[in-house]
Amino acid sequence: MIRSAAKAFFPLLMLAVTFAATGCSQSGPASIAESSAARADLADRVQFIERYVKFRRQYVKLDYAVTYQNNGGGMVPAPSDWDIRLLAVVPKAEVNSWIPSGVAKKQEHSPHWLRDLPGSIQRQGITEWYRQSGTEVGIDRSRSVIAYRNTTTPDSK
Repeated sequence: MIRSAAKAFFPLLMLAVTFAATGCSQSGPASIAESSAARADLADRVQFIERYVKFRRQYVKLDYAVTYQNNGGGMVPAPSDWDIRLLAVVPKAEVNSWIPSGVAKKQEHSPHWLRDLPGSIQRQGITEWYRQSGTEVGIDRSRSVIAYRNTTTPDSK
């Protein structure tokens, strides 16, 4: 009797294991913590950053710090967490494309995360700020410099 129950239970167990293994595939980019110091070439930096952002932009210079935790591969998949920060010099014609639609300009001081970004791009002239649910964009129009942050962490000041 025990043997027949075990024979019936074994296929169900194998099915559950197979489902669990296939249901745990990771979606989205790989987990990483990297700064632009890891890649010297602009084309390599752009290719890297485009794995972690949805938009496609042109860059003259690009510095970044990306922390991305893909939480989709566990037994119980969860939303991913990220903190994507970049500082870029862009073509003048593309500056306005960085402004989130429907968001008014804020007159505020530069956030602390801007000081911590790696690289040599000047950030002192960034005085125009836009904020919208986890996304911050700062602009220095005279130098075509963009500061950008998108994060899932609540500390965005």
